[in-house]
Amino acid sequence: MTLRVANVRDEGELELVRDVLDELGAEYEYLGSEPEDSFPQTAYFELSSGLADDAEELLARLAADHGFDAEILD
Repeated sequence: MTLRVANVRDEGELELVRDVLDELGAEYEYLGSEPEDSFPQTAYFELSSGLADDAEELLARLAADHGFDAEILD
């Protein structure tokens, strides 16, 4: 499954998304961002299927705690 996170305003916020994924113990791979060379951008991460049970918590933390527009894409 793919995590899409919009409204990433700088490199620090991109690292914040990684930190949240690490805190949940997620196995993930950063796929890239659009646009690649400016902010704000939308970042994409490939998530392991083992995170399915924690997906709602992940989205809530990214949205409520940090103000990101995040969703899981199939």
